[in-house]
Amino acid sequence: MVVRIARHLAGMAAAWLTFVAQSVVGYFGLLVFAVVTGSGLGGPLAGPMLALAAAVAGVALLPLLFLPAVAFGQAVGRRRGTGRVVALSTIVAVVLAIGYAVVGAVLTEVPAGYVPVVAGVAALLVLAPVVLYALTAEGVGWMARRWRAPAVGLAPEVG
Repeated sequence: MVVRIARHLAGMAAAWLTFVAQSVVGYFGLLVFAVVTGSGLGGPLAGPMLALAAAVAGVALLPLLFLPAVAFGQAVGRRRGTGRVVALSTIVAVVLAIGYAVVGAVLTEVPAGYVPVVAGVAALLVLAPVVLYALTAEGVGWMARRWRAPAVGLAPEVG
């Protein structure tokens, strides 16, 4: 039980850090675009506020999107290897992200033509975090199994 909790905590940390890192990379991309096109650069707090917003959103998405997706992937793809767990987790996370994005877009009255764009961006933004979550959780589980397993082929010394 402790190993399962540790697996998911490590995976959540990896997913959250990836989500925040994506916002920083996105900000620098927007900054380069603004410099190249001569647009306004925004205020001095634009980057930190974007990272803060991503950090808060990432914390909210951990139990609502990433944990259920990886838990489902591990439950269904349990004996079929890490690749199957990652693939199933990714599919579930993309479906959940699209669902959340569509509901959010409808509730905030986004024009109907932009709803597929919002859903597509949401699906792309969860790919890297969910893959790293699943890989980290599987890796922690693998390490725990290696530490618990007895050494094979080592005989005790006979005196």
